[in-house]
Amino acid sequence: MPGKIAFGRTVVSKMSLIPLFASPVVTYAVLKAIIDKLEGFYMSSRGGDHEQIALMYQAEKEFDEAFRKLGNQVEQVANGDPAIILSTGFHLAKQPAHFEKPDFSVEAGDVPGTIMLRRKSVAAAASYVWFYNVGADMPTEDKWLFASCTTQTTFEMKGLIPSNKVWFGWQRSLLPECSLIQSL
Repeated sequence: MPGKIAFGRTVVSKMSLIPLFASPVVTYAVLKAIIDKLEGFYMSSRGGDHEQIALMYQAEKEFDEAFRKLGNQVEQVANGDPAIILSTGFHLAKQPAHFEKPDFSVEAGDVPGTIMLRRKSVAAAASYVWFYNVGADMPTEDKWLFASCTTQTTFEMKGLIPSNKVWFGWQRSLLPECSLIQSL
């Protein structure tokens, strides 16, 4: 609670000096009263009185609601400007990092000597042809070996020797039947 009370006092003192926030959604007088109420119940609950503890939690809910409204106002007015947000005493929220699935990935399988190949779905692909090459250097086009052909975007390759360096590749096929590819 002491950290929350200090945060509330800091926000009120900083925001009240910024012309952009001359008319907050919850007035500064009301915010100060909410902070004082929370601090009062916190101090009186330190002795373990259950009634005072319950009143402190009620005051905390009121505090959270008021500062959530105020935070929303700051976010709207700041329009993403971190300098404005920080000048109010609020902190910047971490935005979730955007994760984009890779086009092609290779992962170790559940059993030694197995590899799971994954490919993002490709428009108009009826099947996927999977290739590999064992060797230290990147293989030239004529050195790739056929591994399999699937209609799914994943393929588990088995029987690999764990200590070998293996290169993997894929190619989309417009042919719906994999048996046609193997005979080409």
